[in-house]
Amino acid sequence: MQAKEAILLTINQITDLLVQIEPHEYRQPLPEFDGSTLGQHFRHILEFFICLERGVPSGTVDYASRERNLLFEDVPGVALAALESFANALGTLQPSTEVALKAEFGGADRPCYQSTVGRELTFVYDHAIHHLAMIKIGLRCHFPHIQIDRDLGVSPSTVKARKVVG
Repeated sequence: MQAKEAILLTINQITDLLVQIEPHEYRQPLPEFDGSTLGQHFRHILEFFICLERGVPSGTVDYASRERNLLFEDVPGVALAALESFANALGTLQPSTEVALKAEFGGADRPCYQSTVGRELTFVYDHAIHHLAMIKIGLRCHFPHIQIDRDLGVSPSTVKARKVVG
């Protein structure tokens, strides 16, 4: 499986969740998230996807300069629409395209590192898996009525290892 396919599967998992979550659940501060919400985690995932999509035409990807659109964290339907838009744009991204990654380490200067769209697709995929693992905890603790894919937030290597162990 290639990165784009893996991201589309992840987008499908996210979509399955977003259509089940009620807006008040989406916006509810959770103690496991130190008061953050499910919506804030979904927004964070989505905005990394958007940063990649928007950065490719200019040749520079900058995850630190994301928009932080509050509608993405407050309204599941708005997040869903943006996610669908990214899924549609995903086909235009060519993994071999070279890009500069503008880094943020907290200092005055922001160095750039050479990367490729394929490497950045891998990064946003791994980043989404990481946040989905946290989202899964919040859902299990507070919203047990929501159906969750067993493999949500689980890396593919762990999924494979589970199959071997039985």
